[in-house]
Amino acid sequence: MDLKFNLHQLHEFEDCVKVFLRSINVKDLDDISKTCLKQIHKDPLVEHTLKLTKLLKSSHEMLKSAAADLDTLKCEQLRNQSKIIQVQEELNDKKSVQLDSVQKTVDEKLTTWSSVVAKNSEKKVVQKEMRRAVKMAINEQDRERSVVMFNAKEREITDLNEHHDGELAYKIMQRAGLPEQDGTFNCERIGAPDSSRCRPLKISFSSKFTAFDLLLKSKNLKDDDQFKNIFIVPDRSREERAEHKKLVEQLKAKRVENPDKKFYIYHKSIRSKN
Repeated sequence: MDLKFNLHQLHEFEDCVKVFLRSINVKDLDDISKTCLKQIHKDPLVEHTLKLTKLLKSSHEMLKSAAADLDTLKCEQLRNQSKIIQVQEELNDKKSVQLDSVQKTVDEKLTTWSSVVAKNSEKKVVQKEMRRAVKMAINEQDRERSVVMFNAKEREITDLNEHHDGELAYKIMQRAGLPEQDGTFNCERIGAPDSSRCRPLKISFSSKFTAFDLLLKSKNLKDDDQFKNIFIVPDRSREERAEHKKLVEQLKAKRVENPDKKFYIYHKSIRSKN
């Protein structure tokens, strides 16, 4: 984009003002008074007025052009953000296809492996249990790369922006202090739509280290006026959620029993500070 603003115009304006100030024997624009202006002869005054008028007109045109350019840049930025989110969604779709392919390969290998073990061992390997173990491992890896946001406002019915959740998640992550994403992330709401509550928002990254980094930085949101009610937790399984719920209840009980101590949950256990 060719911006019309340049330093030459600025220096030209400053030089014109300096010449004008010297002609009326003042050092600053704030020192100009009617008395000073009356001392100037008509011809020099006309000449200075013409120069300043031309520069003011030029400056006015420059400001209008800059305002239009800024609006254009802002629109381009919004379009680029939408394109980024769209590309992320396309990459996630491709990732799902790849996972399906991996699962198919795993199934084929399991069939071969189970037949070999069945022939060479008295213990029969149950293929269903093997698939279940593989699925659990895949789900565990997926949860390690994911977090869950609570109180992230859902899209209004009248809102036609399909990228609402992605744009909101991106903004929350930036406010938390997470660096620009090197990889991709995917957003999905957990549970069926319900007008009486805001569904949690699951964010999945391409790396588990990004998820861990966001969990560490999420504490910064408590000082943010717009997102101070947002809290971010690990993506836990049903069993892990039940276990964590019990820990929270035990934590509350310990705090009531020992108000002088500070208790907290760390690595699935309750710890304290003296």
